[in-house]
Amino acid sequence: MSLVLILTEERFREHVEDVVSQTGFELADFKGSGQELVSALPGFLASTPDLVLVVSERAHPTWGRTLDEQSVRYWLVQVGHPSGNGLRPPIRQPHRHLLGLDGASEGYLSQLLDDWRERPLVRVDCFTFAYRDGLPPEADWVLDTRFLDSPYWIPEMRARTGRDPMVRRHMMDQPGARQLVEGYLAILTELLDLYQAQRRSVLRVAVGCTGGKHRSVAIASELVERINRTGRATSRYLDRPPLHLPQTLD
Repeated sequence: MSLVLILTEERFREHVEDVVSQTGFELADFKGSGQELVSALPGFLASTPDLVLVVSERAHPTWGRTLDEQSVRYWLVQVGHPSGNGLRPPIRQPHRHLLGLDGASEGYLSQLLDDWRERPLVRVDCFTFAYRDGLPPEADWVLDTRFLDSPYWIPEMRARTGRDPMVRRHMMDQPGARQLVEGYLAILTELLDLYQAQRRSVLRVAVGCTGGKHRSVAIASELVERINRTGRATSRYLDRPPLHLPQTLD
């Protein structure tokens, strides 16, 4: 079950609710007090595993504090700086704080909700990056492939990418590549149940090399196929890194 509370300024509330509806989460249609909400939550979540509570200065201003006082587990996003009108904000700090809701932050909020959705299996998103550009901020795991021989130095492979069969065979023929993939898979499969126990339904694996074109792409592609074959998780290859807001907005 996934419970999300979005604490928002009143001026963003309708926009927030529109974003939530587009993600497939259910908006809580409940008019009672915080204490009544806590009593009703098990029933709500039994029928709607992905539930969002929207709290603003005018809408349910005490719900967040009551959830904290009753030790209810939930994800918390804050939009803007809500205050006043009897608002009793949650005691805890939010997982994410969006200063407002425009095109970029709307997409980011949708991504957050998708990350927190209830899933029968953990989803592992693999993407690649170039170390010369820096580490990707949204990565949960980072795998470094720079210890492997690069196809860049082989003329017939230089213009190809790691998704090309020739390049991928060249990479996976290297003992170090097989050791990296098999070692990571062994660790990952051992930890999947623990991630799920902490309500982590999406893991992001960033695979890097110097230029982000050959070694990292080949290894990421191999990982996606191997993870899917385990039956313990689902995996997909992302053509670009996940959305990330600059720290001043996040």
